[in-house]
Amino acid sequence: MGTHAKCFSHIKPPDNSDLVLIGVVKRKEDLEHLRKDRWYRIPAHLSFRKSPRYLAVYPTVKCGSGGGGISFYSAIQEITRTRRIDLLPEEEAHPRAEEWYWRLQLGPPRKLPHRIENRLRRRITFAYTTLPKLIQAREVGELFGIPPLEEIMRRSLLKAGITPTPQFCVMRRKRCLYRIDFAIFCRDGKIALECDHSRWHQRPDRKKKDRERDRWLKKHGWEVIHLTEDNIINQPVESVKLIQEQIRSLETLPPL
Repeated sequence: MGTHAKCFSHIKPPDNSDLVLIGVVKRKEDLEHLRKDRWYRIPAHLSFRKSPRYLAVYPTVKCGSGGGGISFYSAIQEITRTRRIDLLPEEEAHPRAEEWYWRLQLGPPRKLPHRIENRLRRRITFAYTTLPKLIQAREVGELFGIPPLEEIMRRSLLKAGITPTPQFCVMRRKRCLYRIDFAIFCRDGKIALECDHSRWHQRPDRKKKDRERDRWLKKHGWEVIHLTEDNIINQPVESVKLIQEQIRSLETLPPL
């Protein structure tokens, strides 16, 4: 540890809770501490609204192999408050070296039965879920009770004889500029089909980004269709008909 005096305050997680904190790791160094030393840090200004019993970590793709999904979780044994310099003495020159952090001491990692993917590239922040949801989930949205709209839509399209390309990446300058929920390619055009979750797409910042993306896609030859959560779950027949009408107007290419 560093030469700075340490001051700890302790929080004991409840023994009978199934609450899980979803944490994010953005650096390989932090992922290494998590794996070897079994601790995780959170800025102290992020107070605990609830008392989690478990931690499940989402490493970003910047962390390399295994990033972009959740594969393990651990029991939280103890939560203490300390300075960053005492957690990471090798980074004493860091601009936040003197700031306070929560240090979560963890038990042995437990492997999930299924890796939880983030296929829609949702922005992951500190959030809570429950252990049953964590065990059962296969996609990040399921952790927070968000219906698997894309899977429902995919099945509806296939039932209607429409074969879409899921999670199609629109490339620009050798990088993925936009990821479309479903792309449908036709003889005289192409359709970008978006499944809008009410929880994510009603936020003002998300609405703004959606408008900007729609303008860009239309400018570059895409027909854009947005279907809401209500459309997909409660009006599946009408939703498919809307898509079929657009396909007919663009003369669908025969299957390869």
